[in-house]
Amino acid sequence: MKLSKFIFVFFVVVMAFPAIASAKDLRIGVVNLNEVFENSKKRVEMEESFKDLKTRAEEQLTEKQNSLIGLREEMQLLEKGSAARKELEAELEKKLLYLQLEEEVARRNLGEKEKEYYEELYQDISNAIEAIGKEQKFDLILKKETIETKSADLLELRLKIGIGTVLYYSEALDVTGIVVQYLNGKS
Repeated sequence: MKLSKFIFVFFVVVMAFPAIASAKDLRIGVVNLNEVFENSKKRVEMEESFKDLKTRAEEQLTEKQNSLIGLREEMQLLEKGSAARKELEAELEKKLLYLQLEEEVARRNLGEKEKEYYEELYQDISNAIEAIGKEQKFDLILKKETIETKSADLLELRLKIGIGTVLYYSEALDVTGIVVQYLNGKS
C-alpha cells in the first residue's frame, strides 16, 4: 500500500515537472489601473468634455428656473382668486413639473454619458495592455490595486481587501508607466 502511494506521488511530481520548469520562463507584468486612469491624458480630456456638458445643462436649467421665478413674481402681483391668477398658477405648476422632468432627464443623460466615457477609456486601456503584452511578449499581465485601508466600517474594509488581486510583486514587473506612455502617445 505504501509503495503504491509512493509511486503515485512520484508519478504526479514527474508529470508536473515540465509545467514547473516552464513556469520559470513566464514573463509576467503588473499594472496599477488606478495610476493608469489617473495619468491618462484622455481621461483629463474626457472629464473636461463632461464638465462642459454638465455646465451647459446646468445653465439651461438655471435659465428655465429663472423664467419660473419671473412667472411666480408676476403671479404674486395678481389678485388672489382672480381668473388670471388661477390661469397663471396652473401654467406655473405645469412648467414646474416639466422642469423637474427635464432635470431628471438631464441627470440621467449626464450619468449615461459619463459611463460611456469611462467604458471607452477602460476599453482603450485594456487594448493598450493587450498590445503591450503582445509586443513585449508577456505571458501574463495582472491588475494591481493600491488599497487604502482606512475605512468607514468593517464591511467596507473587507470589500477593499477582497478587491486586491496582487499582494506582492517586484517593481521590475511593473509596466504601469509603459501603459501610460502607450496610451498618452496615442492621444
